Amino acid sequence: MAVDAKELQLQDDHASSKKIDQEDRLSNLPDDILLSILERLQLRAAARTSILSTRWMHLLSLRSRIVIDANTFHYKNNKGSIMLTPGDLAQRSAGVVEATRSTLARRSSQFPISLLRIRFHLVEESIGVIHCVDGALSDRKIATLHFLILPEGQSRRRTEDELVRNGRRFMSFFNAGPRAFASLSYLHLHHLMLNTDDVANVLSTCKKLENLILQSCECGLESVLQIDHPHLTTLVFAGCVFGKIELNWLPSLKYFRYHTWFFSQDQYPLSLGYVPQLSTLKLWNQASTMHKSIRLSELLGNATISLLDLDFECERIWIEPEAPKVLGPLFQNLQILNLQRIHEECDLDWTMFFLEAAPLLKQVFIKVWDHACFNWDEEWQDMYQKGYNLPTWEASADLKHCNLKVLTIKGYQVDEKFTSRYIRRVAKAAVNL
Repeated sequence: MAVDAKELQLQDDHASSKKIDQEDRLSNLPDDILLSILERLQLRAAARTSILSTRWMHLLSLRSRIVIDANTFHYKNNKGSIMLTPGDLAQRSAGVVEATRSTLARRSSQFPISLLRIRFHLVEESIGVIHCVDGALSDRKIATLHFLILPEGQSRRRTEDELVRNGRRFMSFFNAGPRAFASLSYLHLHHLMLNTDDVANVLSTCKKLENLILQSCECGLESVLQIDHPHLTTLVFAGCVFGKIELNWLPSLKYFRYHTWFFSQDQYPLSLGYVPQLSTLKLWNQASTMHKSIRLSELLGNATISLLDLDFECERIWIEPEAPKVLGPLFQNLQILNLQRIHEECDLDWTMFFLEAAPLLKQVFIKVWDHACFNWDEEWQDMYQKGYNLPTWEASADLKHCNLKVLTIKGYQVDEKFTSRYIRRVAKAAVNL
């Protein structure tokens, strides 16, 4: 059956007209709505959107929230691998510098920036990011400034020489941008070796800092890292190497997470000083027989937290049960308790001491897991003994808890010690469960 060419043309015209009408309906939206759409896009996506329509072009420079992410600058080497070569990193970093420069250069100082968030690699080319931001701050205000600084390579394991080199390069960036770092509210660092004086210098300069995340950073096993800061609200150490962390004076701190600390039978890895607003404490560690067992009453100081998250990573339990008269004052505000990756050789009866000490506790989450992250050789197996010094606790026979509403146990096998005994004991004590 023949198709009339004129009819086909009419159909094409109708489809094109419909598409234009749809585009026009979007473009005819008020500027504030279009700007709100652009605000939700990262810089490269927003720029591509604006290129498609002159209606959007003028809005790009009005965005108050600017996100520039090195991970959106994709380059593949000649072999088709997604692994970044030094050349790829240099090219990607040059792209981030140019995006930062052009964005700040075409933006009038009359239009404030509510957020500038830049993720970039710690390579020589990235010093341009620091210079651009530092220069822009000479005549304008950036309300919230974030730096997320990625390591140079992609390997998770670094040599000591690489860590030292990264630390020196970071400090050169830091010294090159005093205005930029003084304006930071968020800083995320990876794979650096710094001395404690460097850290103190960073904290004293970054006066507006609210969020600090250190991942795989080191000061040395003998170091004592002392933290004092008026505005820090969130502090995270993950896979770092310190002798001890002392949170001396942090009047605004609300969230603290410490993931993995190293052997010491003589001291705790952490001490809490003046942290009156601390509400969330997360401690995760794969403990060996060389780790000192922790009494929470000694660790917490005067902190009265509302959420406690302990992750034992399928190795030995590194806290000691304590009497309610000792822990009660510190657990008076505790409402949420997470006990992660308790190995299956350990029963759960010892956890009853939390119920006795925390009258306001509302939710308890327990994950029982027996997955080994490492295949230890014989020498290490002697150090990582799951059954070493298993905690025990005999709860009061007349224990009554009026506020516990939710008990979740995940990953356990149907076993007497989990089902019949432990759950019945909790259900009997928690009258409103």
